[in-house]
Formats: sequence, C-alpha cells, structure tokens
Amino acid sequence: MGGLLKVVNYIVALGANVFLPVIMFFIGIIFGLKPGKALRAGLTLGVAFTAINLFISQLLVGQIAPAAQQMITSTGLNLTAMDVGWPAASTISWSWKYAATIFPFQIVVNLLLLWVGFTNTLTVDLWNVWQKIFAGAIIYYFTKNLWIAYAGALLLIILELKVGDLIAKRTQDAMGVPGVTIPHACAMWLLPLTPLIYLLDKIPALNKVKIDAEYLHKKLGFLGDPIILGLIMGVIIGLLARYPFDQVLKLGVTTATVMFVLPRIASIFMEALMPISEAATEFMKKKFPGREIYIGLDWPVLGGYPAVITASVALIPILILLAIVLPGNTTLPFGDLANFGCLMVPVAILTGGDLIKTLIVGTATLCVSLWGASAVAGSFTTLAKEVGFAMPENVAQITWLKTSPPIWAIFEAIKGNWTTVIVLVALAVISFYLLKKYYSKSANDAN
Repeated sequence: MGGLLKVVNYIVALGANVFLPVIMFFIGIIFGLKPGKALRAGLTLGVAFTAINLFISQLLVGQIAPAAQQMITSTGLNLTAMDVGWPAASTISWSWKYAATIFPFQIVVNLLLLWVGFTNTLTVDLWNVWQKIFAGAIIYYFTKNLWIAYAGALLLIILELKVGDLIAKRTQDAMGVPGVTIPHACAMWLLPLTPLIYLLDKIPALNKVKIDAEYLHKKLGFLGDPIILGLIMGVIIGLLARYPFDQVLKLGVTTATVMFVLPRIASIFMEALMPISEAATEFMKKKFPGREIYIGLDWPVLGGYPAVITASVALIPILILLAIVLPGNTTLPFGDLANFGCLMVPVAILTGGDLIKTLIVGTATLCVSLWGASAVAGSFTTLAKEVGFAMPENVAQITWLKTSPPIWAIFEAIKGNWTTVIVLVALAVISFYLLKKYYSKSANDAN
C-alpha cells in the first residue's frame, strides 16, 4: 500500500497542468496522432490550464476572496462549520490510508464501463479523483466499513460518467469543440436542479430571449461590455466589503481583468483539443462503428465561459446572504468563497449561457451546497482530526462548501434521514429523465 501511495502521490503532485498533457499525449498516440502533433496538443492543453488556473487562483481567489471574506467579517456572521476550501479538503482526502487505491479503481471502472458500452466517456481528469476519495474517506470514518466506502466512491464514478454522457453535446456547444464533455463532481448539482432549469425554459418571458453577454452588450451598449461589467461588479463587492476607495478601484480593475481575459484563454483550449477530438472521432468510426467517444475534462476548460465568470462573481454577495438567512445552514462560507465557478459550469452549459437563468439556478445551487456541507460537517471534522489536520482556532467543525448532492444523500441515508434521501433521489431520477429527453442533444438539434 505504501509503495502504491508514493507512486500515486508523485503523479498527483505534478498537478493537472503537467499530468494532463502527459495523459493527452498518450491518448493522442493511441488515437493515431503523430507524436509531434500529439505532443503539441498535450503541451498546449497544459499551457491553457496553467493560464486559466493562474487567473483563477491569483485574481479570483487571491484578490476577490479576501473582499468576500471581509464581507463575512463585517456581517458578524458566526456559524459552527467553517468551509476550508478545496485545497484543504483535497489534502485531508489524500491523507486517508486507503486513498491510493481509489486512483487505479477509477481507471479500471471507467475502462470497463467504456468497454461494455455503459458509457461513452473516457475521463482524463484523473487529478480530481480526490473527490471520490473524499466521499470514500468520510463514509469510512462514519461507518467504519470499507466496502460501503468503496461503494460510495463507485456510485460517484458511475454518476459522473453518465452525466458526462448526457451533457456532452451541450458541452460541445459551449466550447465549440466536438468530442468532449465534463464528467466532473460539479456536474452532480444537475441531478437535483435540472427540473428547475427545465421549468425556467418553459416560462414564456424567459424562453423567448437569450440574455447572454452578447445580448447585454447589444442592449446596454458599453455598460454591457464584459470589461465594464467586471469593473462594476468589482466596485460593488469592494464597497460591500467596506474597502478604502483606492482598494475598491483596484478590485474593480482586477474583476474587469478576469472578465476580459478568461474568455480569451478559452481559445487556447480549442486549439489544444481539436486535433485530439478529431483523431478520437476517426478512431471510434474505425474500431467501434456507430459509437462516439467523449474525452472527459476538468471544469476549467469552461472557466472562461462568460456566464460562468459573471455568475461566479455576482453570486458572492448572494452566497453570504444565504448563509445568514437559509434555514438549517450551519456552514460559514470561507475557503471557497470566490472559487465556486465550477458549480456554475454545468448550469451555464444547460442554459446555453443565459445569464438570468444561470443566476437563478446558481442561487439554488448555493442553497444545496450550504445544506450538503452542513450535513457532512461532523464526519468531515472527524476525518480531519484522524489524519492530523490542524484545525482552525476557535472553530468547532470544518466542512467543504462544494460537497456534492450524492454525498449528501449517502450521509442522510447512513444517518436514517429518509425524507431528505427520498427527496434527493426523486430529484435525481427526474433530472436523469430530463437530461436524457431534453438536454442530451445539441441545442441546435433540440430546436
């Protein structure tokens, strides 16, 4: 076990911007690309990931998060479970003694399900296997049963692959790249919330006009320009955080930079993925006639999607308000305050980038996130203490804001809270039906 853990930790420690290009190089070779072309495609993908993660970490998290945290401080909000963010959640997850086994487990399960035709998604986003480890670890420390822990991880793997299959065409619409999808944990929020998206699509006032970045620019003139919207939103957040005037202006320019630059990084992803996508399509036509394979990617490939950026910033004050007023919430947003863009990605994919729908469903997403994080806080805290995590001072419990709905449902089942389980499972079943019937095709085909 120790040797396997060292190998896996070494691979994971490379980071997605190194690990993913290596994986994509070999995939390109398997699909018939020439080595030089495969190397360039993989390296270009690494460059794109490095660029977008730099902007997210340095600007969104590094500059906007402190302002959001200052807004929390100014409210005097005192809740029992602090969100420690994904870096801490990942570290704690990898400290679980069985963590290394989940890495090959996911690969084997994915390849087996792909081979038997259960899924058409090949996940290369193996760096995010830690989220399945997170589920397995906290289930294990709650039940002390390793088989239940593996079953929980297996359930998440299967759900991610199937949702990845169903949103593939809409993902390709958003990216402009064929043969890709996002089987990420963030897509799990679609399982309870797809019915809400479907209802919004049926409201006459909302289904006639697509209010995206292009529409706002057309109707509002220069005020609808993403760079101006970024400035306005940054200034508003700075004022709410009670920053000095010079800091307000600096935050406004920072947010404008994010809104302006991130969409342009998206073109680099297209340049990287197009050769591999085309090669994968040709490979599947030859080897498996009638089947289409989707390359499963990490959510930052759509981190520059205008609706994702706008919603991620605009929902920060709403998240803080929800933390105050939402019944049953015990989670204090902190670590991931300005890093929940991944939750907006699947929503924006299904809404076609409509800003109004994305903001409405995004608000509901944050409600689900707060409730789920509150539900698992006790077990997550136990796990953290077991692996020697240094608890923040004067904090009773820690949690992770982006704990996915399936994990929440599993924990409610273990605790015997069947009303919540039935509601979540029912919403998941309805969501799968709606995804398959209405959202599994390209938007152009559906219309």
